[in-house]
Amino acid sequence: MTHQTRQTILLRRAWWGVLLLLLLAGCTPAGPEPTLEMALINPTAVPALPTATPLPPPAAATLPPSATPLPTATATPIPSPTPLPLVRLAYPAGWEARLEPVLATLQNSGWQWQGLPVSAPAGALAAGQADLALDAGQEGLPAGARPLAVAIPFTTPWEETSLAKAQEIQTYGNSLAQIVPYDTLTPERKALRIDGLRPIDPGYPLQQPYALAAAAGYEAAAALLAPSLAEAVSRQAFVHIAAAGDINLDRTLGQAINNGRLEYPFAIVAPLFQAADIAVGNLECALGDVGEPADKSYTFRAPPAGAEALAMGGFDVITLANNHAMDYGPEALLQGLGLLHAAGLATIGAGADDAAAHQPAILTSDGLRVAFLGYVHVPVEGRSPFFDTQTWSATASAPGLAWADPARVASDVAAARQQADLVVVVLHSGYEYVPPPSEEQMAAARAAIDAGAALVIGHHAHILQGIEFYNGGVIVYGLANFAFTIDGPPETAILNAWLDKSGVRQIELIPAVVQLGGQPRLADPTEAPLILDTIYRLTNSLNPR
Repeated sequence: MTHQTRQTILLRRAWWGVLLLLLLAGCTPAGPEPTLEMALINPTAVPALPTATPLPPPAAATLPPSATPLPTATATPIPSPTPLPLVRLAYPAGWEARLEPVLATLQNSGWQWQGLPVSAPAGALAAGQADLALDAGQEGLPAGARPLAVAIPFTTPWEETSLAKAQEIQTYGNSLAQIVPYDTLTPERKALRIDGLRPIDPGYPLQQPYALAAAAGYEAAAALLAPSLAEAVSRQAFVHIAAAGDINLDRTLGQAINNGRLEYPFAIVAPLFQAADIAVGNLECALGDVGEPADKSYTFRAPPAGAEALAMGGFDVITLANNHAMDYGPEALLQGLGLLHAAGLATIGAGADDAAAHQPAILTSDGLRVAFLGYVHVPVEGRSPFFDTQTWSATASAPGLAWADPARVASDVAAARQQADLVVVVLHSGYEYVPPPSEEQMAAARAAIDAGAALVIGHHAHILQGIEFYNGGVIVYGLANFAFTIDGPPETAILNAWLDKSGVRQIELIPAVVQLGGQPRLADPTEAPLILDTIYRLTNSLNPR
């Protein structure tokens, strides 16, 4: 090592030493900061630093001979998604709304589903036009069942049969009865009860099974789809409406209510209304304890607890559009509305003003929204003081009733149709004790159907009237008295109607009798056929063949 090299090394060591001391000094407790004066007193306090010799530049980095150069990074292309295999499902035409939502929920299941509504799904599968076929009665995976109806004309005096007889009709045919899918039944025909059960009742025995067949290679798709199809195929979306005629909770029935017997007016028939999805009644009296009687021949007022009696009877909707709702004036009308609402009942046909009186009550059942509207159109009373119910019509600023002007009825129905799947109109109209409907009664009812209502339920005549099947809808003109202490024929009936999104599927009448004192009961086996015969005879006169 040369002298020059040794000197260079020593200078470097001194340099690094000074730096280390300075660094250590920065980490020691703070003392007086050195000043120029201190340096002059002790010149050795700050030694002079030698001039640093520049370091040579670092050599270029080299890899050992055995090292392999790293590969240059390149972008990896993202593969395109593999299209899902397509499965074509043939199913009965007209079932789009029922089945397409099922296919939509399975689009991310590993298959791509395409629905093919056709008249013969099994034929489409056999022809290679489809990969799966949902059809009635074929071989394949079980995929639900639909009720079949033994359908006969509505006015035929035949109400019930046995499963054995129904199967005989299915096999050999019948000149009067036909076996049809229940969801194709129209209200001009009725479905016979089979062993006491209706087609929409649990346990109804006459069913059409469906199966899902698959082409070769599509068995896994069929196994995935079948359970969801079975639920959709078997599901029945219906709303069951029950309705009664005139209800007056004054007189004898009012006395029972005042004595604490709230259940008495409907004690015998309440289960029929409670079994329905929506039950409708016409309260033909004032309700409450205020007001003064109007200047008219008959005035009725039920005690306040009458609202609770109606709720206990199974009713859900009460119309007040009739010729007795304001017997004790507008104050009593408003009180009655409040009592009914407090009891959980919806009201129609009356209100604090015109808009409220024409406002529909909309109830939902099984996913179906049903709008109810109520109207009155009755003649001027034929005896002094010749009272005119039309004077009770609600105005923009006064309480009252909804008058059944056909143009207004049509307008209200059209508006309600925009808010609901179905519209039902309750109409208090006609002439008392006259079986044929009046011109005004028919005009208002038909206007409702023409505007989109599915069903019109009528009363006022105090006797039974016929049923008209009109323009795809049903008009039940008169259900007579129901819970009412009044002179007159005791025969009455409870209306049952089943509606789906397309309208009325089926109606039936349950014969009943108004007992002395006003309490209704079901007709006995000797009375029931006579009551039905009256209704069927009047119905035939309204629907000439």
